[in-house]
Amino acid sequence: MKWIDEYDSSAKDYDRLVKLYDDWLGIDMMHEREQFADYIPAEGVVRMLDVSTGTAANFEAIVHRLGAAACTRLDLHGVDLSMGMLRVAREKMRSLGLDCLLVQANVYNLPYPDDQFDVVLHSGGMNTFSNIAAALEEMLRLVRPEGTVVVVDEGLSPRVRASERGREVIETNNLFASRPPLEHLPSKARDVKVDYIMNETFYRVVFRK
Repeated sequence: MKWIDEYDSSAKDYDRLVKLYDDWLGIDMMHEREQFADYIPAEGVVRMLDVSTGTAANFEAIVHRLGAAACTRLDLHGVDLSMGMLRVAREKMRSLGLDCLLVQANVYNLPYPDDQFDVVLHSGGMNTFSNIAAALEEMLRLVRPEGTVVVVDEGLSPRVRASERGREVIETNNLFASRPPLEHLPSKARDVKVDYIMNETFYRVVFRK
């Protein structure tokens, strides 16, 4: 409830507040989010779920990368606990002319049957989940066989972590001390890949079913 209240109260200003990361870390977060488009299959209708979608910034970035016309073949779904965030996301999707089903839901009990999505995304929440293993298991449950799960969150690369700048970042925000949650991956996760993006300040874990 603490997190829901916090996100509800900051929803209207959230996109502006997140931009503070850009100056602090020397990144362009919206540009980095466009990389999610790389996981979209080249042909056919693609079902995509964004877990903890917030203000739907991931979908906004994908539209910027692919163009609105290309996104007509995307069946977009977003879930979040915060109704305030979902209201902002709904207005944003409407302004972009995109259909997107937005649902209030808990990451541990997502309201979809098994094997529903080609791509499941999650960015910016994993480090605060009380049960990371259960969240990852739920994401893998929803992705189709051969589908892709992409998880991004704060976490410095080993190189940056060892630097003076890295120590300053962690001292300011200890979420950046987080490490890729490899020990929590489901046993059925395969083709696991880990790298670091956004000037090596965020980890990215990609795996398939």
